[in-house]
Amino acid sequence: MLSLSTWLNFALVALVVTLIPGPAFIMVLSSSLRRGFKGGAYATMGIVIGDGVYFFLTAIGLGPLLATSFWTFTVIKWLGIAYLAYLGLRSLLFPSDNFVAEDGRLVSGQRALTVQLANPKLLLFLAALVPQFVDATRPLAPQFAVLGGTFISSDLLIYLLLAIFASRARGFLANRRATRITSRVCGAGMLGAAVRMATE
Repeated sequence: MLSLSTWLNFALVALVVTLIPGPAFIMVLSSSLRRGFKGGAYATMGIVIGDGVYFFLTAIGLGPLLATSFWTFTVIKWLGIAYLAYLGLRSLLFPSDNFVAEDGRLVSGQRALTVQLANPKLLLFLAALVPQFVDATRPLAPQFAVLGGTFISSDLLIYLLLAIFASRARGFLANRRATRITSRVCGAGMLGAAVRMATE
């Protein structure tokens, strides 16, 4: 098992990474504003499922392999950029008139999962970071389980808190003008995330 100091160091890194706004952050924020806490919660579930998939790939050794494959990385990266750009342009060109609609919560989770799986930076990050906290002289499976659980729990906690705060802000977005402006802001954020992924 991991030492306490190693686990605390990894938990701190995971928390900092979660707090840095990126595509996942924007998806949870947008879903919470559009569909309330449950919409944000579904988006959060999509994010953490994506975390789990990438962490599993890292644990079994496929993560570093895929991360070093130029073509695989490039295809995943540009699919993610295209999807984020599509969502951003749709919000900009066809802004919502009603952010208090309750339908489409499951869609939030599906979109968030797609965005997370289409972000190869997470795969690169885990492939580079996780081995630094693993002791090769001890059983690997328990260590990967603890590190994976910590990383996923960090995303789960922070994004659920974001969903709570964002859903409470919906009351201020009850009029059409405010909802259209907020929809455009969320769209601009998604486009910004797409541009950042494309230029990094």
